Amino acid sequence: MDEKKLKALEKVKQEIAKIDNKESNIYFFVLDTKGVPSGSLEYIYKLAVIAKNSGYNVGMLYQLDKNDEFVGVKEWLGDDYANLPHYNVSKDEVEITPSDIVFIPEIFAQVMNQTKKLPCKRVAILQNYNYLLEQMPFAAQWGDFGIIDCLVNTDYNAELIKDIFPYVKTATVTPYIDKMFGTTIEPKKMVINIVAKDQSDINKIIKPFYWKYPTFKWVSFRDLRGFPKDGFANALRDAAITIWVDTDTSFGYSAIEAMKSGSIVIAKIPETPLEWIDSDGEESEGILRNCCVWFDDFNKLHRQIASVVRSWITDNVPTEIEEESKKVTEMYSEERTTKEFTDYINALFDGRKKELEAVIRNVEKENKEYKQ
Repeated sequence: MDEKKLKALEKVKQEIAKIDNKESNIYFFVLDTKGVPSGSLEYIYKLAVIAKNSGYNVGMLYQLDKNDEFVGVKEWLGDDYANLPHYNVSKDEVEITPSDIVFIPEIFAQVMNQTKKLPCKRVAILQNYNYLLEQMPFAAQWGDFGIIDCLVNTDYNAELIKDIFPYVKTATVTPYIDKMFGTTIEPKKMVINIVAKDQSDINKIIKPFYWKYPTFKWVSFRDLRGFPKDGFANALRDAAITIWVDTDTSFGYSAIEAMKSGSIVIAKIPETPLEWIDSDGEESEGILRNCCVWFDDFNKLHRQIASVVRSWITDNVPTEIEEESKKVTEMYSEERTTKEFTDYINALFDGRKKELEAVIRNVEKENKEYKQ
């Protein structure tokens, strides 16, 4: 065997040893939302912390012009997430080796293309199917970029990606709702939180309500956009009612967080099927679970708000709402997510090790045949 092949073989063996010793790296590409809270970004950071706590080397990759400032997540997620190692791939040199794993969210189609020649294992993360449709060029698909593995947050997203890219192998890692969300013995206040992206939706809720129900002017509304994570949790815990409007969501973090905080959720019916909104039972598909007060028309919403307020002040809220809310929140524990993701990354490294071992066997076989 010539010296070049010997060196390459030794390099492969070193990569296998790195896997055995948990010295490989797991990288996550992230978008800098400039301090704006994002459930999708939080999901990725939580996976990174799980990997770090499992003993793996973790790094967060981002791409900004050299003169741009990276804001990060400290203000709304806290130090545990902000203190993960971060690297700007536009200026920082990041060595990526064959034993490493790189996770790339669906919004980074260009990054998938740019990294297709890297020697590492690359895995897509799909949380929002619409982002995939927006970012991918018409004449390309993941296979063209060498992406054949995908981590999804719901089984529904797994079905969507398999339908367009049948060759992609999927694994579901369920998100979890942070333990900071929960109830206290303190009585709630008649405050109505609003979780909505657009100011126009907030205007549709508040102004007509006061016009239609002037006797309820003592009821306070609170816009939760831009709240840091702890402030958001306190607001949910403090308020009797939370109105949630996010029709294109792929999961519905805020609604579940509000339920866990003991707030009555009034929710706009989402356009995308969510795994937690259907009632239990084989014959109940398409029937909305009674964990929320559902609405599909802003003009009818104000009457529903008034009805919920009356029920709350007369202590007449149906117990079914609390019972169904508890069932939903119990589906999304940190323990479940931790097990699913650690099992997945362990399986990825096991698979990568077998691929590298196959390279060694092939080289040794070729050398043996050459000598004969």
